[in-house]
Amino acid sequence: MAPDKKWMDFINDRLGEAYGQGIENFLDYAFERTRATNEIRCPCVKCANAQFGSRESVKMHLIVYGILQNYRFWYHHGEKPEDDLELHNSETEVDDNDHLMEDLLRDLHPHYDDSKCANISEEPNDEAKIFYRLLNDSKEPLYQGSRVSKLSALIKLLHIKNVGQWTNKSFSMLLQLLKEEILPENFDLPDSYSDAKKFIRDIGLSYEKIDACKNNCMLFWKDHKNLDFCEVCGVSRWKEDRHSGGTQFKANGKKIPKKILRYFPLKPRLQRLFMCSKTAPYMRWHNDARVDDEILRHPADSMTWKSFDERYKDFSSEARNVRLGLASDGFQPFANAKTTYSI
Repeated sequence: MAPDKKWMDFINDRLGEAYGQGIENFLDYAFERTRATNEIRCPCVKCANAQFGSRESVKMHLIVYGILQNYRFWYHHGEKPEDDLELHNSETEVDDNDHLMEDLLRDLHPHYDDSKCANISEEPNDEAKIFYRLLNDSKEPLYQGSRVSKLSALIKLLHIKNVGQWTNKSFSMLLQLLKEEILPENFDLPDSYSDAKKFIRDIGLSYEKIDACKNNCMLFWKDHKNLDFCEVCGVSRWKEDRHSGGTQFKANGKKIPKKILRYFPLKPRLQRLFMCSKTAPYMRWHNDARVDDEILRHPADSMTWKSFDERYKDFSSEARNVRLGLASDGFQPFANAKTTYSI
């Protein structure tokens, strides 16, 4: 098993005892597992596992430049996936993803603590109710004796649906099959895809639907959300019946739009990156852990980045600043090779 990797978090205190002892443990482990006699790959920020060095050379680089912060699995130095697996009795074995799920929920709702909920006398607000329900689902087994929780199983199924490009109907059919013929009677999963989507909304991975003009002229949004016709081309916003020519309605009585834009709000997703304890350090890496040694290895080392910092000092002085690349020529969404896009 690989040694403790907490020392990698002390990159800003590279002369400290904890960081130094961590380097020694890493070097002992690397030379033992790779069976190298003289040189191993150097995982420092400068070499990035592309260069080889002796024990003393690698040690010096790790002190001077620091270790790569995203190199948490030491596959270049003999670590294997099975090294992190622990054998347990089948009665006590638990899916590790369930623990990760609890960490995710606590990152998304940092203001709530289930250990204190028993001492709360007043009724929790709506956000707290969502958190406690999701936390309960992350702990509740899918069925009696199951190693997987209800929430973890559902997210895995939704992930397979997206990767396999299943239709909504086929996913609902799978849920029905699991319910009626495969899983025990006491299992708890949604009955359809529409019910499963409610979990995604609560976790914060949903999207907004905005009606759009059929000819892509405008969005029926904000000041234009109540319009029935496009202000540019005059086309109706709603689908029309082929025979009667009237507006089509859903079963719930709502009109059916001709075209819908599915909008993934950027701001909440950026907030999620900063709320998660595992991704927040990477969002601040360019300010907190980057080594400025005049070697170009990251956009933050470029003259463009630095000149931007000089021009907008108030913005650049905040370590949590985010810069987005807005140009992607030739981007082809939905694997459609016939049509090219420039965004």
